[in-house]
Amino acid sequence: MNKADTIAAISTPLGEGGIGIVRLSGPDAYRITLELFECIRSTEMSFPEPRRLYHGYIRNQEGLRIDEVLTAFMPAPHTYTREDVVEINCHSGIMTLRIILKLALESGARLAEPGEYTKRAFINGRIDLSQAEAVMNIVRARSEEAVQVASRALQGELTDKIEQIRDDLLAARAPLEAWFDYPDEHEEGAPGKDQIKAELEQLQKKVSEILQGVERNRAYQEGVSVAIIGKPNVGKSSLLNALLRQQRAIVHELPGTTRDMLEGFMSLGGYPIRLVDTAGIQGTDDPVEKEGIERSRLAANQARMLIMVIDGSTPLDEADNEITMLRKQNQGLVIVVNKKDLEKRVPLEDLEKIHEDAEIIETAAIKGEGISLLEDAVTRQLDTLLGSNSESPAIVSLRHEEILTETLKYIDSAMLALETHPLELVSLELQNAWNKLGEITGETVSEALLDKIFSEFCLGK
Repeated sequence: MNKADTIAAISTPLGEGGIGIVRLSGPDAYRITLELFECIRSTEMSFPEPRRLYHGYIRNQEGLRIDEVLTAFMPAPHTYTREDVVEINCHSGIMTLRIILKLALESGARLAEPGEYTKRAFINGRIDLSQAEAVMNIVRARSEEAVQVASRALQGELTDKIEQIRDDLLAARAPLEAWFDYPDEHEEGAPGKDQIKAELEQLQKKVSEILQGVERNRAYQEGVSVAIIGKPNVGKSSLLNALLRQQRAIVHELPGTTRDMLEGFMSLGGYPIRLVDTAGIQGTDDPVEKEGIERSRLAANQARMLIMVIDGSTPLDEADNEITMLRKQNQGLVIVVNKKDLEKRVPLEDLEKIHEDAEIIETAAIKGEGISLLEDAVTRQLDTLLGSNSESPAIVSLRHEEILTETLKYIDSAMLALETHPLELVSLELQNAWNKLGEITGETVSEALLDKIFSEFCLGK
């Protein structure tokens, strides 16, 4: 990335709409725009005034008017990138936006790389790396809760906590380093181990508190996979259709209608849910059905929770028990006893004895009965699985979680070294923890990692 370049990109989704925006950022943003922009009222000596919308037209090199626009000129440093920024608001149409962008590029701008606007905001000190990542999380949010979590990160909640812990790490190291460098000036000898231990315990507590609620926050942002499993013809596809409020799956009385996995997306309790309807699990010699069953087992293994569907009008058999065994430890389970509109042949109390931690719901999926109860049960299971809903700093990135986990390991190592090794090793582990935490805010992160993070952003952001 060359900061001397002026970059341009379309910053709104391509397609037909009321407004589309072409954004320029860099030292030549004003010059390029003024070459293209014909302002209807530009006689004032102060034109263009900062942060004022000007009405006019974009013209091509031949002077032909391309579109009627509103243009805003925003001088550095009080902009998103801390550079001169211009936003051209035109009518949103694929060709109109592309023509205006092409004109900007021909006048000296360079097409922005994915995430380059936000990367410049980071490099120019407007936001740190965790806030930059929160920007993309807001763009990608699929629920209100996801927006709230990302917004908290953008406002600096995580940054403030990280900086406080890094300051505490430096404060814990300072007496050690002073004693290493100037032992003669410390008549009382080396720093007391009891004091160091107390400081390390506080650091362990602060890092652990940040990690609370991390899985739930990430689930709000990334979503949760829920697999519907069961024997053939128990009503899995009818249940999928009922939950999605649409005919996503073909329903037929013949067993084996669903031979491959079907997916649908919904939101429950703030969780974006990827709902997977699997092929009926049974013994078969049909190679196509065998492949579908293997995929069903894989989907069940990868899901965060399972919805196991049982035909309540037929007695339980060995196949039902075998399917139950697909559940892994720490995997949520809701058992749906379907077809409650028919004669009941499955005593609920028997299921409750076997599956004490599962929720059991009766439905008549094809009629839409019991679906709201099922949705409530799924939400409760996810709340239990995903832990605290505390107001801990908003972490939604696996990268952040891994960094904090590694930081905690360094502090744990320092605690162990305090009892068994020289104090120099304690100081080294604290320095490692300080460096590792800096990767969250971007202070100690490599250029290669920065490129990787920002390459995942959308082009206009």
